[in-house]
Amino acid sequence: MTEWWQKPFQLFQSNIRIPDGDLDTDAATRLIDELGFDVWLLNAGGISYFYPVTGDDQEMSPALGRRASGDLIADALAGCRRRGMRLVARFDFSRLPSRFVRARPEWAFRTADGGMCEADGLINICPRSDYYEERVPEVLADFIDRYDVDGVFFNWLQFPVVSYTMDVYGTCHCDRCLSAFRDAHPDLDYPTGFQHDNHAALTVLNGRHLRALAERYAQLVKGRRPGTALFLADAPVDMVFLETNSPIAAGEHWWAHTPGERASAHKTAHPQTPAIVHSSHNVGLPYRLIGEQPAQFARYFAQALARAARPSAVVIGRPTTEHFSAFARSTPLLRIYRDNHELYAGLRPCATVAIVRPPGGTALASMQHRSDFTEYRGIFESLQQRHIPFDVLGAEYARELVERRALDRYAVVAVPSDAITTPELAAALREFADAGGELALTGDPSALGTPPDGLAVTRVLKGTRQLGGRFGARPDGRFGDRLPLLGTFWGVEGGEHDGWLLSEQAPFGPPELTYGNEQFTPYPLRVSVPHGRGRITLLPWTAGTTQRVSGLSSVADFIAGTVADRIGDAQILSAEFATSVEIVVGRSGDTLVIHLINHSGGRPERLIDPVPVRGRLRVPHRVAGDRPVVTSLSGAACEVGKDSDGLVIDIEVGAVEVIRVD
Repeated sequence: MTEWWQKPFQLFQSNIRIPDGDLDTDAATRLIDELGFDVWLLNAGGISYFYPVTGDDQEMSPALGRRASGDLIADALAGCRRRGMRLVARFDFSRLPSRFVRARPEWAFRTADGGMCEADGLINICPRSDYYEERVPEVLADFIDRYDVDGVFFNWLQFPVVSYTMDVYGTCHCDRCLSAFRDAHPDLDYPTGFQHDNHAALTVLNGRHLRALAERYAQLVKGRRPGTALFLADAPVDMVFLETNSPIAAGEHWWAHTPGERASAHKTAHPQTPAIVHSSHNVGLPYRLIGEQPAQFARYFAQALARAARPSAVVIGRPTTEHFSAFARSTPLLRIYRDNHELYAGLRPCATVAIVRPPGGTALASMQHRSDFTEYRGIFESLQQRHIPFDVLGAEYARELVERRALDRYAVVAVPSDAITTPELAAALREFADAGGELALTGDPSALGTPPDGLAVTRVLKGTRQLGGRFGARPDGRFGDRLPLLGTFWGVEGGEHDGWLLSEQAPFGPPELTYGNEQFTPYPLRVSVPHGRGRITLLPWTAGTTQRVSGLSSVADFIAGTVADRIGDAQILSAEFATSVEIVVGRSGDTLVIHLINHSGGRPERLIDPVPVRGRLRVPHRVAGDRPVVTSLSGAACEVGKDSDGLVIDIEVGAVEVIRVD
């Protein structure tokens, strides 16, 4: 039996913190339906509850007294049923009003000095406390017995180590957390924060505890009401909820590819678990009531859909028309999704190239894992701008990827060396190459373990002092642009190289030797060695970082060319578009589905209005089939032809285009 959450749906989340008890639920469900959403996620409780509750550690929203029924959840559920919509109840148990916690101080998340973490009149709760172990199951049992909701969502089932204002509290020092770590690691000192050497061990231990809680809550809910969906942020149960909020911060650029990246990393690791990519109508954590850029909102949805995820949106406050200026731009895309549910129900990634991302898809997870995404993002941008379709493999899912042998379906895997965080992942990558795959590694050659046979690292150059005045080029004169080298360079001897070499260092301070330096070291910028039935290609320098920092197309071409040359007959398609167009490929049954997302216009972090881009796709005959039928799901005009290599599609991309090839 296929459960409702395994089918396509569009989720609308409203009233995150304190819904108005006088909310007209019929008007809200009608508006949500008109906007194109069919599942409503509504706050049920946590800080205050929106249905009748009793107990000295709970309080109802005072606005409920002004409702005729006195029960917002019952009214919302009835309104959803009248319109054929589904209702999911949202709980957040991470904080409680301070007076409740002061009466039960053993529930509190404790800092290293024994203090409680208090903000906005609320105190953080430790997930190992009896509140999570005993009180939460009682609340859930009472709620699920009362209401026949379609799902239950747990927000922030985490150890709350950071506040919403980004105050870092460190690790929890309550008696239970200290005891749990001591029992698991008797020879290790308890970590005080993210930078402590033993923090990784605590992160793993805490993750196991949170998964055990989630499984226990799932058994409770489903035991009382089978068929009720359970989902959490970042943790796969029935569904996984992936947030993509974008901050406004001086000197920081939001990563434009967060929605698609997070969906792809999840789907490659957990292909059977539906993903919800949640996009906020508001901007970032400190800006709950700020309207998002309308064109940007369509880009959020497009990236989610292209990666086989369900779209989700949130508006803070009452669901009323003045909150929805961004939805007008997104409605055409949501209509494509709604009109093609069968196609999207079966959509699966089919790229033959993958990039391994360092662990941590959220800001909190990144801090916990101490991840640096610069190298990875430079590789990502290089492939995206050169229209090489790829999937993302999240290193935090290394165990699942290894167990599922997820690497087996790729022809090329590109990996920055700092993404290889476990011996198991390193072994899986070596096994991938041994079985015939093409592995491209940037950065430290030793990240795979012992350097590949026949190679030796004989020199390491780092920073401007050692790399300034150097460049990478072909000394035979056919080198085109001279490549900068930022970060670190590992001098490798052995293997095969294609003539790209590191130069000697020339003086680069005034008065400069303006005639340059034509002396070269023997160290290559790209070297490859056979490995079993496959090959390992090294770019023994932080090439991704160089691209990300410099933005030079010459560096992007070098990285993308390394991958393109190794795809061979596994190529899905090629394209002739401006670099602003992102191409994502998937299959639904025998149908090839191509999403074209236009990232032009505006600033790097937000679109204002994309500039229409015209270009061409080429799909080889072996991929397109003998008699392909091409359809633009938006109804855009496209010219379809054939040449000796395959199918040719000429099309103009506005914001988003979706093409199916049957």
